Amino acid sequence: MPLLSYSRSYSPTAEDVGHVIRVECKATKRVGGGVLTKTVDTGLVLPFPPMPPRRQMLANVNEERLTPRLRQIGVFRVLTYNILAEIYATRQMYPYCPIWALSWSFRRELLKRELQSYNADIICLQEVQGDHYKSFFAPMMEEWGYEGWYLKKSRESMGLEGKVDGCALFYKRNRFILKERYPVDFNELANDFLKQVQTEYDLDYQGPSMAAREMFLSTLNKMRQRLQRDNVAQITVLEVVPANNEMVARKSQSGPLICVANVHIFSNPKFPDVKMWQTNMLAKQLERVTLNRNLPTILCGDFNSEPSSAVYEFMTRNHVPLDHPDIQHPPPQLANIYASLDLEHNIGFASAYASVFGAEPEYTNYTGHWTGVVDYVWYTPETLTPFAGLKVHPPEVLEAYSKTALPNCQFLSDHIPLCLDFSIKAAAINNGRY
Repeated sequence: MPLLSYSRSYSPTAEDVGHVIRVECKATKRVGGGVLTKTVDTGLVLPFPPMPPRRQMLANVNEERLTPRLRQIGVFRVLTYNILAEIYATRQMYPYCPIWALSWSFRRELLKRELQSYNADIICLQEVQGDHYKSFFAPMMEEWGYEGWYLKKSRESMGLEGKVDGCALFYKRNRFILKERYPVDFNELANDFLKQVQTEYDLDYQGPSMAAREMFLSTLNKMRQRLQRDNVAQITVLEVVPANNEMVARKSQSGPLICVANVHIFSNPKFPDVKMWQTNMLAKQLERVTLNRNLPTILCGDFNSEPSSAVYEFMTRNHVPLDHPDIQHPPPQLANIYASLDLEHNIGFASAYASVFGAEPEYTNYTGHWTGVVDYVWYTPETLTPFAGLKVHPPEVLEAYSKTALPNCQFLSDHIPLCLDFSIKAAAINNGRY
């Protein structure tokens, strides 16, 4: 049997297909110097699965209409992808997927291949595990020419270092310069919001009875428990570097600024009001960053909300009424606090996929127990144009190819990536700093 490696890890090669690999581990006793040996034989090495059916970038605007100046400065590709963290990739959740295809060591190879094929200028990822960001994403993306940053969810890891997921945002360093970044912690925003509610209560009702105050504080505590769900978002302001004039641009010019945000909204379907609250709070944070400067803005992520939801109505219509069923969902004693919310924004978002294809995809999340649209790319149509998008295959194509729902040995996640090409409108460039 030929010796393959002395390293602590080994990835099978094409030459290993059809063979068994023997792993041998030797441990030397501290006392006495005796050697303990343990060997394990793998099953037959399987060939790497073929690529899934190719997804094409389809355009709704003739790229020839883009002026040479816009092509040089203001055209870029954005990708968003919930990659399914290892801590959630279990046989209990996905019993139809082989255990080896759920392993991170296998899925990360699929991810590398997929990210390289899309070649996006800006990449927004959700469910990125802390230890994987440090050991896998950060070095790989740096090698590929990206810079980026990571924000983990605010919950404790229960003693397992790095076993918490979060959001990661990357951008090509030859296309963008980081100008500002803002972490958004929804737990902190919940605390600030409820402190404000309590302050207003104390000002409006000075000297309330002890019983009334205790009841109010009890309601406030229930609201805190409902809103604190550990989710996070990233807001990043980037300066665009003209693609063919990188060094000159860095030294003597200032390119236009864009704002890109990445979010993973709370997932539990029993809490649609919490999803709406988080989305509303994120919009408020984005307003503070973008409105005074009229920045072209893109908001990507997993919103865990379907097109029939309050979240979708809020994003597409700039507001949502307080009598929406999603907002009426919480316990009655919390209704007064929700009634104090200002559920509107002035950013003016539109859905990029709906703009390119005329409708949302048939699905972005496709599992054995649920299929639907929960991932979106929102943009500001006054300053940006999405002129091409990555086509989403009909469900029957996936079923014919993979025979099962996602994830499987061809698809690393239960979500699919969304990818779009944008151009900055000429007026936004002319009114900006370039």
